[in-house]
Amino acid sequence: MQLNELVSDTNARQYAIQRLAKLLRHPDDLAYKAEEVRRKLAQEKLLIDAQLNTDVRRQFDDVQEGLELLYSTSSQIGRVKSDMQKVDDLCHRAQSYLTNFDRIQIVSTANRNFVRTDEFYRQFSEFHQQYTQVRKMLTDAQENFDQGNFNLLRLHYFLYKLEDFRNRALGFTGVDDVDAGQTLAQMFGGLDGLVREFEDFLWMVAGSMYDLALRNRSNIVVQLLKVVEFEEAADRAQEREGAAAAMSPAGAAPKTERVPKRYKKKLLEFIHTFVSSRVGEFFGQEVRDLENITEVTGFVIDELTFVSDAVAPAFPGTYFVFDVFVDEYHRSVVENTGTLAAGDLDGGSILMLLRWMREYHGAMRKELSIPKDQLKPPLLDGREDQLAQEYLDIASKKIREWITNLMRTENESFVNRLDAPSMGEDGLYVTGGSIYLFEIVNQNIELVTEAQRAKLLCDLVAECNKVFQDISKQWRELLSAEKTKQIEAPETAAEGLVDYTMALANEQIRSVVQAETIRDETGERLTRAHQERFKAELSQTMDIFMNVAEAATQTLADIVFSDLRPITAVLFTAEWYEDDLLQPVIETLKDYCQDFHDHLDKYLYRRLMQDLLSRFALSYVDAVSGKIKLHKGQASEKLNLEMHRASKFFKEHMDSAAVSETLNIVRILISLIDSTPAMIFLEFFSIKKQYPDLPPMLIEDILSKRDDLEKQQLKTILESLRQKSKGDAGALNKQRTLFSKLKSYSPLGNAKGRFL
Repeated sequence: MQLNELVSDTNARQYAIQRLAKLLRHPDDLAYKAEEVRRKLAQEKLLIDAQLNTDVRRQFDDVQEGLELLYSTSSQIGRVKSDMQKVDDLCHRAQSYLTNFDRIQIVSTANRNFVRTDEFYRQFSEFHQQYTQVRKMLTDAQENFDQGNFNLLRLHYFLYKLEDFRNRALGFTGVDDVDAGQTLAQMFGGLDGLVREFEDFLWMVAGSMYDLALRNRSNIVVQLLKVVEFEEAADRAQEREGAAAAMSPAGAAPKTERVPKRYKKKLLEFIHTFVSSRVGEFFGQEVRDLENITEVTGFVIDELTFVSDAVAPAFPGTYFVFDVFVDEYHRSVVENTGTLAAGDLDGGSILMLLRWMREYHGAMRKELSIPKDQLKPPLLDGREDQLAQEYLDIASKKIREWITNLMRTENESFVNRLDAPSMGEDGLYVTGGSIYLFEIVNQNIELVTEAQRAKLLCDLVAECNKVFQDISKQWRELLSAEKTKQIEAPETAAEGLVDYTMALANEQIRSVVQAETIRDETGERLTRAHQERFKAELSQTMDIFMNVAEAATQTLADIVFSDLRPITAVLFTAEWYEDDLLQPVIETLKDYCQDFHDHLDKYLYRRLMQDLLSRFALSYVDAVSGKIKLHKGQASEKLNLEMHRASKFFKEHMDSAAVSETLNIVRILISLIDSTPAMIFLEFFSIKKQYPDLPPMLIEDILSKRDDLEKQQLKTILESLRQKSKGDAGALNKQRTLFSKLKSYSPLGNAKGRFL
């Protein structure tokens, strides 16, 4: 292992655990590989220690060498200082060797001044000619600007010489020499105008840098930048000269009357104005409203790509000019989009803005490698989350409003029931509400999905679920009210409640299917980070609609058994023993079940049939609590016959195994009626194993209402069962069967002294 593979002390423990996990992958490795791993790690440790020792020794050698070098450098500096002192002494002694040194120095200064005066006179004589030449060069450059037939560096060179001469001439003039100053100002008066014209031409070249780059004339841009750099160097030199003059005696050197140009600052300000103008022009022509806001991304990417490829290479690296252009384009985009987004926005505009913001940042990162954090200030002042919340509020309000209006119509139709419900192509009753409901929801989901706002999408579904919960509550309350009216005051209820309840149940299943489609199709388009929450929210949506569907099927079952109540109320009575009461029950069930089969969703139909079967079986068991008498032999014979006929009927609509399993609780009743006193104990505990929640009160009622058991015999049997049944509450809590749904009996029995 190399030294650079080692981890820091803070992560050493975690690194060690990871290594051991890779080396010892199976439990058997502890027995067969542990010693080998220990030897291997010991060898690695020795290698690492040796390498560390070598590196430490090398570091000590380097430090020692550095100290020696530092000591020798100090000695060399001392020798140089001594040598310079000797040179200075020699200079002073040399002056004493020349008897006329002061006179020679004065003559030398006079000669230098004479040469300088002669040069100055010559430049004065040639100034007008050079001025005329530079003006002509500038005029020619302006006329040939479109062709690019000019040399900016040559033009600047001659103009700079004129400026430099003017500045030196004004510097030689004393402050008190007013006449000379006025004469020079008159002579150089036209030069300031020429300089301004040159600067205007310079910025005209800067404004055409894109066109020059397109025409492969970036050399002119380079010339412009060399001029800027030259003037910047002159500004810095003047600052140094001014600082030196401030520290030197008055009159020691002539003053240079030069005004700093600050061309680099002006160039950056020009780029700001130039980019702002281009972006503003684009917005004015192409993006007049938020509908076309997505065009901005392509425009900015194209512009900055062109700058990176054709413009930025002409600039010195110290300018970081690409970053400058990025900042300016982004700042201009922020200003213009802020203007467009001012005021109140509708939901569609907000989503368009949010989608564009994501596309803009994504494109900048993908195409130009510019992260979102680098783009300052943030788009729309960082109001991204605020806009998302505003859209959520608007969308939630609209969805609630639309769905409330839809529900009002649906509720009125359900209550009044003026016409038969609509029928779909498959023969099922429908209301059509789910189509309009999910048309509203899908519009918003598609808009948010296209805007690529996964979190907002999850929040939107959560808000929809709140609305769906309210709808679910309304439907359940309405079903309960209409059912009560149908059962207790049928003369006041409109006809067709069963058909409309089937239509409502079917519509809920259609809603479940549509919610499932959205969950599966849209969920796959989301990132894993948001996919789980989105699917969970849609699963909750499905549960909400399924709850209404189940409430509707329970309503149907309640209506059916309200019609059967006159018969189920007389089970095990004399009337039941004498007459065939099952036939009306089966005929009633046939009528209802045929309608359910033809017009109810198949899944709900199976659930409803199971509910009807369970209620049918439980009605026999619940009837034991009434004032009845169980005639041994006669009761079991009649029960067996009726269970056979009922089983035959239900098996026409259901799975045979499910029918037999459900009706088994009635057969248990038969076995308890027919059991001999000696076998009751075994029969009871055999049943108890299969049905731990068998109510104790039911056992007592069955045995006490048998006509073949005497009181003392009954008391003995119940006491025996009570002793053997202690501690059954734990088993009851673990398993719930059909007996837990009995209306007349509690699984835990009665606390008032009944046998358990």
